[in-house]
Amino acid sequence: MKPDSPSVEPPDEQTRAAALALHQALRPEPRLRLGEAEALALAPLAARWLARGFGAAELAQALLPGLPERIHSPRAVVRTRLRDKLPPACAPERPQASKRHECANCGDPVPRSGLCGPCQGRPKPAVKVGGGQASTPTGAALARAGLRPTGDRVVSVG
Repeated sequence: MKPDSPSVEPPDEQTRAAALALHQALRPEPRLRLGEAEALALAPLAARWLARGFGAAELAQALLPGLPERIHSPRAVVRTRLRDKLPPACAPERPQASKRHECANCGDPVPRSGLCGPCQGRPKPAVKVGGGQASTPTGAALARAGLRPTGDRVVSVG
């Protein structure tokens, strides 16, 4: 004899994770209890939240506040809120360019674009390194080379 119910494929990991996050989000609210089949049916909507970096806590913040006193269909309420309150997808943040500047004349590091003090005619300050020795042109060239992005490494020491 064959069973009456058709064979159902087990859910994939993403669907299972979304259903679990949904159960975790709804746990504090007894009026929104869902069965396993209901949670699996709503899992694709919850997966969209998870794909955008939101977790069970954010789902709870979207699903639980402001519920009506009487809920006739928890599944319909959750489905509507998952669909209607989904935040827009954010573009990935680009790393900002570093704010390093070099003197336009000699290439020494400066706090903002333009010329360094000596290139403007001011005396060069004495820089103390390590054991109190003044910096050398070789050491300064190596330091500048270390500050450049990796593709621009050019060291001419001489």
